[in-house]
Amino acid sequence: MRLAVLSDIHAILPPLQAVLPEIKARQVDGIIVAGDMLAGPNPVEVLRLLRELDCWMIRGNQENYLLRFYNANAPDWWYTCRQWSFMRWNFQQLDQESLEFIASLPEQRSLSLPGTDPIRVVHGSPRDASELVFPEKDLPLLDLSLSLVPEPVLIFGHTHLSWQMRRAGRLGLNPGALSGNFTSKSCGGYAILDWDKDHWQAELCEVHFDVSLIRKSFEESGLFQAAGAISTYWLQSIETGIDILPRFIDYAFQMAHEAGYPQTPYVPDHIWEQADALFAAEIANGNSPFLAGLPGY
Repeated sequence: MRLAVLSDIHAILPPLQAVLPEIKARQVDGIIVAGDMLAGPNPVEVLRLLRELDCWMIRGNQENYLLRFYNANAPDWWYTCRQWSFMRWNFQQLDQESLEFIASLPEQRSLSLPGTDPIRVVHGSPRDASELVFPEKDLPLLDLSLSLVPEPVLIFGHTHLSWQMRRAGRLGLNPGALSGNFTSKSCGGYAILDWDKDHWQAELCEVHFDVSLIRKSFEESGLFQAAGAISTYWLQSIETGIDILPRFIDYAFQMAHEAGYPQTPYVPDHIWEQADALFAAEIANGNSPFLAGLPGY
């Protein structure tokens, strides 16, 4: 039994198209997708392809955001502010049947395949799809996560970092992100799980693709025009393999606080635009304190 494990595709078609021939060549028996398959320039195409492949999918935090729009229980400002234009655009691309399918997906699932040990698939952690699990920084959190599920294998996503670790006979695995794997390289991450007589064995893999095709997807889909700064810094994160986007968001919130909005849950539009212009200039000059410690800055 052999399985491919993908996560964090983020509705970007070129990396998915690049990895599928590799997966086929490995003669896998199925594909696991550990959430965040949506929220990017190609949501319709990516979702259609994953459904055609009959993947085992779960919802990630991005799918949960889309469902808050669908269920009309998102904060009012999600529908109007520039900061959430990226997610609004993605929601608007999906028809009702697609959104109903997303709503039908679990937030985590257990796979029990014949002759093998069961596997638990989560996005963030067993407790929360948005929880970040970094074993090298917080080993007790990994141990806690493993203890919360009965399955001997626990697959994570969300952090965009590839790793595997065995703890007390249990395997924790993150395949990394197919789109935006933060290894300071412009490539994607995925994993292969092989059943080896009496246990699952994991192999972490990289997939390389033409990064210019991703930029073309952002441009031709209309996402650049619709979503502005989020699209810009998310694309830069993918192109460089460096997690730039959250640094920009922190930068924008700091500007909002300094401008007299200390408790704001979102950045007012006029400050968001100023932050975008200033942050872009600081990146160009290489002197932003929000990029300190990142490779190349």
